[in-house]
Amino acid sequence: MTIDEWLDEHNQQYFSWLERLRKMNEENFFQPIADQKWSPAAIVMHMAAWDHYTLDDRIPQINEGARLEKFPDFQQFNEQAWKKADSGFSQNEIMDEARNERELLMETVRTMDKDKLHAKFSIGNDTMTTEEYITGFAGHDRHHMKQIGGAE
Repeated sequence: MTIDEWLDEHNQQYFSWLERLRKMNEENFFQPIADQKWSPAAIVMHMAAWDHYTLDDRIPQINEGARLEKFPDFQQFNEQAWKKADSGFSQNEIMDEARNERELLMETVRTMDKDKLHAKFSIGNDTMTTEEYITGFAGHDRHHMKQIGGAE
């Protein structure tokens, strides 16, 4: 996937999916999707949290040859998203936050200098470009979209 495909087709599907979830029965939105699983609310908040993390913590550090710290503790990171989803936010507020975080990330990517977009950097033992890092999250999005349902 290219960055243009991520910016256009992928995120158009993501936003359409968010709009379908906005119409989901509110009780179902806040109930786990299965035993020992998170609710759609928590999953959407988790996705928004990763967009926020990428925008605020990763992109500012990316430069050619940069060696970035490994990802945060996944369990703790995800627990924070779950708690936020369960802290009294409405269904619409969660959907708005997810959309806003993605739109901010998209705008940053759209206006990013091409050198930074193609800069190679490392996270742990993995080397990638900024474009590969950003577009790599499409698989994460699709996983959760299918997990909840309503993805086309």
